[in-house]
Amino acid sequence: MSNAAEANQVLSLPHVWRPSASAEPGRARTILLLHGTGADEFDLLSLGRALDPQANLLSPRGQVRAPQPPQGDGMIRWFMRNTDGTFDEPGIVAAVNQLAGFTVAAAQQYGFDLGNLWVAGFSNGANAAGALLLLHPELFRGVIAFGTTKSFVETPVKPDLSGRQVWICNGALDSYSPADKTDAMVDEFECLGARVQLMLHGGGHTISHEHVREIAAQLVDLG
Repeated sequence: MSNAAEANQVLSLPHVWRPSASAEPGRARTILLLHGTGADEFDLLSLGRALDPQANLLSPRGQVRAPQPPQGDGMIRWFMRNTDGTFDEPGIVAAVNQLAGFTVAAAQQYGFDLGNLWVAGFSNGANAAGALLLLHPELFRGVIAFGTTKSFVETPVKPDLSGRQVWICNGALDSYSPADKTDAMVDEFECLGARVQLMLHGGGHTISHEHVREIAAQLVDLG
């Protein structure tokens, strides 16, 4: 298969591409948006615009679907949970490797700068976003993770994340993001060299508009 055919096959992943309205794609920040369980590629577009109105937005659809009822909920995801509540870690690795290939092919197709790429996600997508930074740190300047928790019990690699920015934005009452695992995430990313900012709101499994506004202002400063 030719390189062009391989790229077309990778880009067959359902996705939305919204280029910057104010700059050429190669001059703008690009945000890869990873939706949560049960959502799709359109779900986080407004979040992406709120984070950076001038950014390119690239939003793919998760490729894992849970079994239909009564065995499961039938929802779209990036990876599954095991029956004991733990994450399917091989499924996380497969998903993020697919996403990395998709992102590189999309950069070639749409002309955005891989040197100014960020990933933002919510819930299941936030876990995938964190895993992307760990497994493919060369692709991303940083991660914006809403309603997230630690992706791996033991992270399979120890990348150098020097210069990378990580925002972890959770709810204090969110059972999906328990405090001990959140603290473990912060410790891990910091030990690997990333700059980590933990932001907590008083609610549950949701995105805080105040957190979005604060991050948007910081992104302006980061350029």
